[in-house]
Amino acid sequence: MSIWADFKNWINDILGKKEYRRYLEKETRKRRIIGQVFAILNFPCAIFYIAWCICNANWKCWYAFIPFIVSEICFLIHYFLWVHLLWYKRHHRPEGPRQPFELTVDVFITVCHEPVEVIRRTVTAAVNISYDKKTVFILDDGEDDNVRKLAEEYNVRYIRRTTHEDRKAGNLNNALAQTSGDLVLTLDADQVAEPEIIKSIIGYFSHDKIAFVQTAQRFNLPKNDPWGNSDAVFYKAMQSGKDYDNSAISCGNGVMYRRKALEAIGGYATWNLVEDLQTSLILHANGWKSIYHDTPLTTGHAPDDVLSHLKQRWQWAVDSLRLFFWDNPIRHKGLSWRQRLQYLHFGYNYISFGVFLPIFFTLPIWALFTHNFILDVPLWKYILARLPYFIVYAIANKALTDRLNNFKVFQCQAALFPVYFSATINAIICKNHLPKYTVTRKTALEHNLGIRIRKCLPHIIFMILSLAAIFYGVYTIKDDFWFLLVNIFWCLWTISTLSRFFILSFWPKALIR
Repeated sequence: MSIWADFKNWINDILGKKEYRRYLEKETRKRRIIGQVFAILNFPCAIFYIAWCICNANWKCWYAFIPFIVSEICFLIHYFLWVHLLWYKRHHRPEGPRQPFELTVDVFITVCHEPVEVIRRTVTAAVNISYDKKTVFILDDGEDDNVRKLAEEYNVRYIRRTTHEDRKAGNLNNALAQTSGDLVLTLDADQVAEPEIIKSIIGYFSHDKIAFVQTAQRFNLPKNDPWGNSDAVFYKAMQSGKDYDNSAISCGNGVMYRRKALEAIGGYATWNLVEDLQTSLILHANGWKSIYHDTPLTTGHAPDDVLSHLKQRWQWAVDSLRLFFWDNPIRHKGLSWRQRLQYLHFGYNYISFGVFLPIFFTLPIWALFTHNFILDVPLWKYILARLPYFIVYAIANKALTDRLNNFKVFQCQAALFPVYFSATINAIICKNHLPKYTVTRKTALEHNLGIRIRKCLPHIIFMILSLAAIFYGVYTIKDDFWFLLVNIFWCLWTISTLSRFFILSFWPKALIR
């Protein structure tokens, strides 16, 4: 669809003249339009604010102002990618396509040293999937005889690798070469599938260009989801936005692939730590299509200890950033410009939060200790210039994410800045080789105090410095009320932002209520 056709479609949507054919398209119209209108209004607010800052810069403190303004511009670009990602969303009926469609399905359960009790639940559910033309396989990359016995007990196929190259992708490719089903449903070792999973999504494959269908993810989580592992914004908003632009990605679990599509690109991608993101990119770049079925049909576990949580997020970040630096979607000619922007957001998001966000933590500390400000104007003018940008952004963001984005979500994302910074460095230096990779544990571990302190040290440093800067400012600054007030506010914002991760690192059950 051309830009002009997109514009006319949008105008018709605003006027209520659009022909609404897709599921929930009409029902979500009001919230969608509110988000879009405020998103558009936010751009002149943001541009005015940034231009105003440049015009009123305190160039005596150029060493602080330049990182500040670069970070502001970076986050404005990030906001553009965010708005594009969420502009339209595509939803699907929970029961899936109604047309009957039958193909043979191989169910791959990937295993690598997980507890047998965990695997048993997954195998039990897989065997009970309500679909006759399925064959269940356990792909054992851990060479565990107890897993072999489990396969024999449930009368399912067992494939063991004695060589372990290319991690999970290698395990999947090894099984792909030894099986023949028309479709392949992949399940992680801890993912319990619903009986209707195949029947709910197989109808999508009646369209012969559909390469894979990814289902929404659901996890067994502690009350209040303290770590934010539900990733509601991603699974309930972002993936649906990507689906609209034929950019929904595979998440590696609860996803069904067309075998011919995988064979056409040489199997699962092996260049990254895990196979899902790059495999999706290659399939889209080769003209294949994907579907995001936004109903969860599996239930699994998510890391609930600090070390496993950080390791999983680091691995996701490294994969996205390696693509960003060394296989950038902008260079993939087979992608549409919308798809390129959708994929670009992955790596850019991690750079924004890992490299530029800490600058905003640092500046109020510097200001209170030095009594310097990056702008050469009274602080109340800064508030007036910043406030419209902040308010309009908040309204747009809330509407575009279907009210899912909140301060807790931001806390969970922002607190990962050391992980994202480390991932950025590793992605840059690891073009031709991979960082060390291990499978994320499916059960929690208790870590000693030293490990907890080490993982939380950047947060502790920023929080202590922010608190010290507040006391120092109150004690030393007597004649500049607005300067003191604004910088104390931003220091408290830093402490509040990082406090969730700090509390969870030392008292993991404190926020479960």
